[in-house]
Amino acid sequence: MTPYYDHAGIQLYHGDCRVVLPMLKVDSFDSVVTDPPYGIAYEVSQYPGALFAGVMAGDDAEFDPAHLLALGLPMILWGANNYANWLPRGGWLCWDKRCCEAADRVFGSPFELAWISDRAKFKMLRLQHGGAINADGHGIRRVHPTQKPVALMSWCLKLLKSKHVLDPYCGSGTTLVAAKQLGLAGVGIEIEEKYCEAAAKRLEQEVLPLRLAEPPVEPCPLTLF
Repeated sequence: MTPYYDHAGIQLYHGDCRVVLPMLKVDSFDSVVTDPPYGIAYEVSQYPGALFAGVMAGDDAEFDPAHLLALGLPMILWGANNYANWLPRGGWLCWDKRCCEAADRVFGSPFELAWISDRAKFKMLRLQHGGAINADGHGIRRVHPTQKPVALMSWCLKLLKSKHVLDPYCGSGTTLVAAKQLGLAGVGIEIEEKYCEAAAKRLEQEVLPLRLAEPPVEPCPLTLF
């Protein structure tokens, strides 16, 4: 199968991961970091001034991660609180998107959870994102409705000590961008071609100095209620 993108140890495939995975040498990977559809029929146009519309591919039915668990690799699955009944015992990661009480007024979810296969790991990353604050940098626009910050995925890769990561639901390629910036190998699979195109464009950009995996939190005045 010909990759949609292939350069410097990073490959991207266009297709359904359930079809593509059997064609790959899965034993070459040492980790899985991904943000799959949560099975919640999330309407991406619900926010004021939304740039996206409709329901993402695969999000209109309950998500079963069995095909990922069968890989037997250390992994991090974002949004896993929405399909926790399908998962074995593990640890949990929390991404605090608001960082302080004053920022809680920003519209949208103040935090997100991820399941990690290491049952001894319970970690939190405070990285402000949302509203006027984009953790990827001022003026950088998302090209996917649920796009994660590069610093968040870099943190995940470091937690798993990844060298060759697999992202079967790579969206606009944030996991691959993080792997590229860290000098790691990575393979992504994405079912929607428009996001493959977006991911390839991001990966073609020059590598910028890597942001800290655990960025310092700027002081934020608390609002008392």
